[in-house]
Amino acid sequence: MTINYQQANLLNAGSFGLNVLSPDDIEQIHRATLDVLWSIGLKVMSPRARTIFGDHGCPVDEKSQIVKIRPDLVEDAIQSTPAAYRAHAIDPANDYVPGGKKTGFVNFGEAAQLIDPVTRKLRDATKADVDNTVRFIDKLDNVVGWERPLTPRDLDEDMASIYNAYSFFKHSSKHGFLGIYSVEHFEAAVKMGAVLAGGEDKLSQAPLFTCSADPVSPLVLTEEATDVLIESCKFGIPIKINGLGLCGGTTCVDLASTLVTHNSEVLGSITLGQLVRKGAPMVYGSSTSIMDLRTTLAAMGAPEMAMLSAAVAKLAQFYKMPSWVGGG
Repeated sequence: MTINYQQANLLNAGSFGLNVLSPDDIEQIHRATLDVLWSIGLKVMSPRARTIFGDHGCPVDEKSQIVKIRPDLVEDAIQSTPAAYRAHAIDPANDYVPGGKKTGFVNFGEAAQLIDPVTRKLRDATKADVDNTVRFIDKLDNVVGWERPLTPRDLDEDMASIYNAYSFFKHSSKHGFLGIYSVEHFEAAVKMGAVLAGGEDKLSQAPLFTCSADPVSPLVLTEEATDVLIESCKFGIPIKINGLGLCGGTTCVDLASTLVTHNSEVLGSITLGQLVRKGAPMVYGSSTSIMDLRTTLAAMGAPEMAMLSAAVAKLAQFYKMPSWVGGG
């Protein structure tokens, strides 16, 4: 049997290295993370997730919703998380295999406004804009997948992620990275994806999209995102754990301590996913940056974000997991 490696874009590796952590640095961050997860714990707002942790011997305080995660469970989860997975595309020629040290590029999301390409004025995004961005990104050969770039404001807010999924399935030929923040919306995306895949069983075996579950700094796993994580792992849909801490805001002001907080949120989430289904494909993600002191918002594209993203990629390589980071 001949394997066509290029078909999965295995050779797409146009990047340069930025080594911001030494092996000793990584070891210290890892040990500090295990200590945080066991000594401090995470606030886990999902009753389902607290039950799963409790059933595996983790101390759970139902009143405070604090779960302390045993170090051995974290280490086991690191070992059982796949080092790579196949990001199946709607057109198999666009399949991509993330992992290792190669780099693939995906657009960033999710904006509520855009600069109109004709009038050059700032305005709310619409469904038509979402459709146009899907078509545009689909034509970019150097982009390996599609992430929802916009929130359509001409829809009820609760329907935005469903429309983004619909637009992706209708107009894209690539793998999708969908921001889905409720179990109901996850189920809707599965039904849409199953139509293209030829059934839910086939979608489970060859998922056309990756979900996202975003912790909230400091050290909080929200109910909606965590329940999506549980359902995604049960079904077989890959899931990206995408923390967004802010140095000097929701995390410590120094980068190393922020990395420990971020790492604790991500590894705690990955541990939960592996307890749900050992071997579930998961991605170590990050949009963590520094707080803009003028606005108190995330300073996306700041130099500190580039440094943190490089450090997160290094941690993911240490854990032998695929990584997803925001560009600086």
